[in-house]
Amino acid sequence: MFRWKDVVAASRFFSKMWSIYRFSVSHFDDLDTSYVPEAEELHIVDRWLLDKLHELITTATANMDAYQFDEAFKAIRGFAWDVVADNYIELVKSRLYGTNATDRKAAQYALYVTIEALAKLLAPFAPFFAEEMYSRLGTGSVHMRSWPKADASWKDEEAGKAGELVKEIVSSVRRYKSEHGIALNAPLKKLEIYGALTDVIDITGATNTPVEMMAGNPDFEHVPVNIKPNMGVIGPKFKGQAKAIIDALSEANPKKLVNEMEQNGMISLHTKSGIIELGPESVEVEKEAISAGRAVDVLDVRGIPVVIIR
Repeated sequence: MFRWKDVVAASRFFSKMWSIYRFSVSHFDDLDTSYVPEAEELHIVDRWLLDKLHELITTATANMDAYQFDEAFKAIRGFAWDVVADNYIELVKSRLYGTNATDRKAAQYALYVTIEALAKLLAPFAPFFAEEMYSRLGTGSVHMRSWPKADASWKDEEAGKAGELVKEIVSSVRRYKSEHGIALNAPLKKLEIYGALTDVIDITGATNTPVEMMAGNPDFEHVPVNIKPNMGVIGPKFKGQAKAIIDALSEANPKKLVNEMEQNGMISLHTKSGIIELGPESVEVEKEAISAGRAVDVLDVRGIPVVIIR
């Protein structure tokens, strides 16, 4: 059944796919396509990508065998857009543009294998597009090549989980930068990550920030830095006294007020209107994390603390 929105969606996808392809082939000029790196030469996100590629080929093959062509194409489109474009390429750009030959070759290899597989997977759906892709990757026609096979060596559940963690840490740091008005390519002073990750090269590259893996559990002191009035409570309850309460809170020492609340269950606030008692529901306490005498921000990524030092 013909729908214009499907035409528009397909147009957007193939524009995106062409961008992925053009970026990728620009890094294949010096690639030896016969080169296969040793497992230890591949980084976590390389193995994560290959694990995802194994999953894609397995799923798409099963869908094609079952004549579920729409499901096969959906899987290909989701992989190309979400895994390759939005994550893998962004994570490995620093290696692709870097000077370390071994690290660069690992990223080139994983990307080449992926793009070649995508050209073959797309061939039944977009024959001319796939032929153009393959013309710069291999010899002959893509339509004379075999359907891609999921290499058993690509399946790596451990790397799959670790790669997801790397992806989420980088996404969280970028979100933090955006929320704090920091340019995405601007460096932070340092990231301290508590967890079992052993390979952080792509976190360093994607965040443009030095990364240190920390053992044990972080020790933070949470210091009150501001107490804000909860106007949803103060407004209806105190009405005309609300402004006096706001002024008094802004002038008070947050630490003393929190200590008083913890001891007495409420705050006795001295205002121009006299002493007003506020319960915990009337205020919101903002706290700052202190680690080793430094003010830090802490992100929780899958239960793993990521300490940001600015």
